[in-house]
Amino acid sequence: MPLEVKAVLDRQVPAYLAGEVVKITVFLRNVHLSGAKSVSECVAWGSVQLGCERTGGGRIRDEKRRPTTSIAKSNTCVYSSCPTILFCDIKLAANEHKTFTSQIELPLYGLPPSFRGNLIRYYNRITIAVQHFNSPIKMLHIPIHVIPAVGIESKQPAASNPFLFETTSRPTMSEIVTATVDQITAPRKEYIYQMTNSSGKVGSLTLYKKAYKLGEDIIGKLSFQDAEVCCFQWSVHLETIENIEDDEKTETQDKKSSTVSWAMQHNVSADFVENTFRLPIPLHAPPTFNTNSVRLKWRLRFEFVTCKELQSTPSINAAGFRVWSAPDNVPIETLSWHVDLFVLACSPYNVALTDSNLTGSAILVI
Repeated sequence: MPLEVKAVLDRQVPAYLAGEVVKITVFLRNVHLSGAKSVSECVAWGSVQLGCERTGGGRIRDEKRRPTTSIAKSNTCVYSSCPTILFCDIKLAANEHKTFTSQIELPLYGLPPSFRGNLIRYYNRITIAVQHFNSPIKMLHIPIHVIPAVGIESKQPAASNPFLFETTSRPTMSEIVTATVDQITAPRKEYIYQMTNSSGKVGSLTLYKKAYKLGEDIIGKLSFQDAEVCCFQWSVHLETIENIEDDEKTETQDKKSSTVSWAMQHNVSADFVENTFRLPIPLHAPPTFNTNSVRLKWRLRFEFVTCKELQSTPSINAAGFRVWSAPDNVPIETLSWHVDLFVLACSPYNVALTDSNLTGSAILVI
């Protein structure tokens, strides 16, 4: 039965913030050519629905699940919206087509974000289901990228002046989240940390803020001016830690934590008083979030190679310059230290620039 079903979302790259509205347009077309032997097509019903599936992490029953319907793709579904009926009892003549539209509001809370971790993965999809009379259900899936929104209440405040409500356009969810994130991530004060080991003070770290958004650079400064221990070299790693909750077990092993490094910088700091670093946060990375099964956090991890005192002294060469020769053997000590960060979402249009694997349309012929 040659019936073409085409679904198109309102964005070419379907990246959305939680709380936004996804607009879906469904085109039905009878691909039979009109003529003497034209054939009409009868369709019983069609629906659209949002669903989220989880893989990994073991027991799905521990997740707060929403009831699913018969169009759920698998039993790993941890969230499904109420299905919206697009049409019922449709008859299309040869080469005839019809268009249907629908909207799905992404909930602010309760819907896991899109996440491809090493231990748990969440996949969000828009599913269009169509059924011929006395035939199996055919489904069309469009994956979407859902980004968690932080700092937004479930109910937006009403306009302060009711007389201007009709003439003043309300900001979109993307604009509200972007403004809120900009306010949270604005630098307000410096954060200074002292790093010490068993031999004394190694140095101090200065961060200008601890809350960042995707796509932003983390800028910091390391000072060794008042250090009691000589630091030969240091490295900093920008990492995410994926932690499984205590009541969860992975399917194949007892591992409950996984670390991913997103950026790294290495410097030699012998005889340096101060060093700086800059680490970019990728736009396609997941922001800080937590569900009933997994908690994702960001951190900076530092490693310092230190020595209590140098066992070599400068010498004077033939030209009268002081020359320092590195010692053959140095008793070193390694210090590992980390600081947690808070990474928030950015505009979904910026995320779409780096996510070329998703497309906002799909076609099914049944």
